[in-house]
Amino acid sequence: MTQLKTEIVTVDAQEPDSEVILYAAKVVRQGGIVALPTDTVYGLVCDPLNANAIDRIYRVKGRRRDLPLILLLQDMAQVSRYVEDVPEAAARAAQEFWPGPLTLILRDRSEATAAVRAKKDTVGLRLPAHMVPRMVAGEAGAALASTSANRSRQPAATSSAQVIDQLEGLIDLVVDGGPAPLGQESTVVSFVGRPPQVIRAGAVTTQRLREVLGEISEK
Repeated sequence: MTQLKTEIVTVDAQEPDSEVILYAAKVVRQGGIVALPTDTVYGLVCDPLNANAIDRIYRVKGRRRDLPLILLLQDMAQVSRYVEDVPEAAARAAQEFWPGPLTLILRDRSEATAAVRAKKDTVGLRLPAHMVPRMVAGEAGAALASTSANRSRQPAATSSAQVIDQLEGLIDLVVDGGPAPLGQESTVVSFVGRPPQVIRAGAVTTQRLREVLGEISEK
């Protein structure tokens, strides 16, 4: 794999510098891969419509091609840009836990999400409680295709230093916003069937999900 010069820029997570956000968005629009902080862990992001960028993320991570990426959203309104049908339970979960560490798996077959779905008929959406990815998505003009910033089967990076340890020379840019606040990956819940099913345990507990949604199954 070709080695790159990975650039590192710093940003205040509470008051992100607009120039840093614009630069990160420019790298995304030009087909680059950016590592940036979220509320959970650091994520790798790219343009979801750029097939070459999507391919690079899979190669950089050593990720299996049958495992989909997710979309990090700018705001709640962006959901309708990618998914037509949002079940009532998923809407309640979004109202309660977004912005935050919950990824919703919803039925979808649209062209807008084809590159991240890994040939599945579902897509994962998350609205993070962190300004940096949301602002980058806003400036890039689309949700960000994303996965955790680490090599497959290695721990998810919770700091820029951990990103560099695993991915230096393989990605274009690291936005250093300090430690990821939660340091734990998002909870992933599928709303394709009934009841909703926890696909991956994470920062939102199953108990909290049951308090909001009622019956929940676990994989």
